[in-house]
Amino acid sequence: MNKTALNLPSGVDLMMRINDGLAVKAPTEYVQKIKAEVTDACDELLDFGARIRPLIVDKTQIGWVRGFHGSERRILNRWVYSSNDYIAKSLAITTTLTTEEIEDLTALEIKNLVELVRNMTDYDFSLYPYLSAFSTTSASENLWNGKGGQIASFENRKVEMPDGKVMTIMAPSDHARLWSTLCVYREQAKRRLDANFNAVLIIRPWAGKSVDPLNAELKGIARQLRSDSMEAWENLITVEDKRNLDDGWAHPDNLDTREGMLKELHGMLNNDKHEQLMGEFYRKQVEEAEAQKRQIEESVNRRGGIGINEETIVVETEEAVLQRERDLKQGRVNIPVNRDTEKSTNPRDRMNRYNT
Repeated sequence: MNKTALNLPSGVDLMMRINDGLAVKAPTEYVQKIKAEVTDACDELLDFGARIRPLIVDKTQIGWVRGFHGSERRILNRWVYSSNDYIAKSLAITTTLTTEEIEDLTALEIKNLVELVRNMTDYDFSLYPYLSAFSTTSASENLWNGKGGQIASFENRKVEMPDGKVMTIMAPSDHARLWSTLCVYREQAKRRLDANFNAVLIIRPWAGKSVDPLNAELKGIARQLRSDSMEAWENLITVEDKRNLDDGWAHPDNLDTREGMLKELHGMLNNDKHEQLMGEFYRKQVEEAEAQKRQIEESVNRRGGIGINEETIVVETEEAVLQRERDLKQGRVNIPVNRDTEKSTNPRDRMNRYNT
């Protein structure tokens, strides 16, 4: 059984990884490899209606097997109500085994066969998010131009295998329906683009250079619609950023489980790299604050102190105030002597005393 797209993320996983920032841009070689694998798988799924593989037991092929389409499952749910009959009908649809051969299987063999069908169905479902990018390839355009809507509109298709056994496909897969819809929209966009280009050519002689911005925009749309463009794949395919959760740093991903939370707490108590970084950051912040404080104190001391330490309020009578005004008018100024300044050992204070 071909395991193409086995390791590809599902659509929901892909959106969650991008939203959580766990997905990074993939290298070109990886994108080209995934593009080739997805293109081959989608072309087979749409062209034949299913991805059919040999059913081998003990190195002996006993038939053929494929995945179970969601469209077939919905039909069978409406028609079959017994769970046992549902399993038997599902195996009859997804394999080339007859009803008698299925009834002769043991419980373990049925379990293993159902598990195999489920795995193949998951492989097919993993291709679903990539149909939009696949519709831009030349393989998709050749398939659409060759078979068109017939891929998404058939009932009980019979696929004859090389050994003469027949595989029945009840209804087209959901992949086919989505792909045909995307192809229709793509063809409509191309026709509208051609019509707009023709309109620009017609009005250019009258409008002149004023149509150049519109023409440039149309050329950009044409680049997006060209076949085998890598832009659609580069915007879709990403790789997971594989981080080592045991590198000594704190990781929010570990907090989702009990084991991860205990690991984070153990690292915190043992002073891991994260705790060392936070401690170093705290130490630097304290040192910077202390250095700034010392710088301010030195600057204040260089300018003669921190200023007025206390304010002395002297209450004078009205007569004393009038007498001071008369003295000032006559040029008599009495400067009070600061006894603390006389006793001061600061040279600047002593000089100021003699200057007065």
